[in-house]
Amino acid sequence: AGTLAMKVITPRQQDRRNRILECTRQQVAYLGYDGVNMRDLAVEADVSTATLYNLFKSKDDLILAASQDLLADIAGQVGKKERGLNLFLARYMATADTIIANPKYAEAMGRMLFAAEPSAPIVNLMIGQSRDQIVSELKEMQSQGELIEGIDLEKLARNIAGVSWSAILLLMKGFIALHDFREEYMGNIINMLLPWLTDETAKRCREMTSIPR
Repeated sequence: AGTLAMKVITPRQQDRRNRILECTRQQVAYLGYDGVNMRDLAVEADVSTATLYNLFKSKDDLILAASQDLLADIAGQVGKKERGLNLFLARYMATADTIIANPKYAEAMGRMLFAAEPSAPIVNLMIGQSRDQIVSELKEMQSQGELIEGIDLEKLARNIAGVSWSAILLLMKGFIALHDFREEYMGNIINMLLPWLTDETAKRCREMTSIPR
């Protein structure tokens, strides 16, 4: 007693969900946050408005669900072969390229995040889960001898997450041009990480990313 049965999703329901989220990503990418309209989206996805609201309570919930799939796509771009520093850099480079390709999407996510309460799901997704992933990657780097010992990994992860979002905020507010975003975004992250890398790893990191000494 007291257990909840898991909701079984049929292939047809999964196809419908995928279609809705793909249409959402397209609307956000082309029109931005303000351009997303639930009624228009229902027409594009070939579902009723009632069905759309039954699946997703609000526009923000819908964009959040679409963003989870987008983050999974970024992870897929990196693949399983990289490890340690290479994995860390590859993931952030893939993120930067995704933002450059979809600047209105990044702006929509930023608007939702900065307006959200601390307990909101988007805060957990964009900051909480990001921080946890960074900590995991830092631990692996440390185990491979790429990161020095005695570091507060939680604090370093928070700092890295913070400087990554600061670059996105500056892009949103027009203080960074889109063509300069990758350099600024990666530079912020790498400069936060460099002091904690071992000497040989820091040298390799600079060579891989063209960051000056």
